[in-house]
Amino acid sequence: MKKLLYLLILTCICDACSRGKYYTTDIFRNGDVSKMDIQELDSTYHFYLREVYKDKNELDENVLRTNVEKSDTAFKTRIEIEYLLLSWVHKNAVYISTIPDKYQHYYSSYRCADTLLNAYDFSTFHFGKIDPEGESISFVSGDRIKTITWDIRPFINGSFPKKIFIREIAVQRREAVENVILINKALEEPLGFTHQKNFTVIFDKPGNKRDTCDDAALCRMYDRKIYFNRGKHGVDIFFRFDKNINNSGDSAIGFEYQRTRYPPVLQNQPGK
Repeated sequence: MKKLLYLLILTCICDACSRGKYYTTDIFRNGDVSKMDIQELDSTYHFYLREVYKDKNELDENVLRTNVEKSDTAFKTRIEIEYLLLSWVHKNAVYISTIPDKYQHYYSSYRCADTLLNAYDFSTFHFGKIDPEGESISFVSGDRIKTITWDIRPFINGSFPKKIFIREIAVQRREAVENVILINKALEEPLGFTHQKNFTVIFDKPGNKRDTCDDAALCRMYDRKIYFNRGKHGVDIFFRFDKNINNSGDSAIGFEYQRTRYPPVLQNQPGK
């Protein structure tokens, strides 16, 4: 039963997809970016990281651990990471899921510093708003039909605690509440994120010569801005970097609208 609830929670949170869906783009060299919307990850944003480890319990059964201290990871396998960026000033939340690894070894063998978000691994994007009291984060689908609300503890009201936890997830379709998941009843461990001292978005495709993300030659985000291009079907997302991507002649990547399940409120609306 708890496994089914865990799968439901994963669906509510990340809607994960397959690897490699980013694409390199020349839109900043040859396209018209004047009508793009921008969300700048300025100094008001704080970064929280969630890591999921596979472990064994006293019965030698596989279990998932999330609240694991660094000193206690030697005999555990990290199988998943998630990113959460919060700004109390703007009341913005950006949740980024990463691509699941069916063999469950990628995120242990290839480790970035905790302050780095590797865009190579980005899967889906949720852009939400923090409520005025700092008690919850809401994500609204692009068609405005579905809303997912995280009830969080402790509250975010100008301070950023070392850890924040999702206490409850509510799923609403139009005006009707479809589901409410109490995390402490659904999972054996709290669903939490750990605050990091700073953050940098990078792009690093793993290779044979480097299996960590602390190289000075890394490809880093150019301007700390996320760019949005509103199309007929949804919102495409773009990131610019300070070096060319792989062997291409371009230094930007894009994600098609299907990856932005919960887009931000855009300023450039049609007809305005």
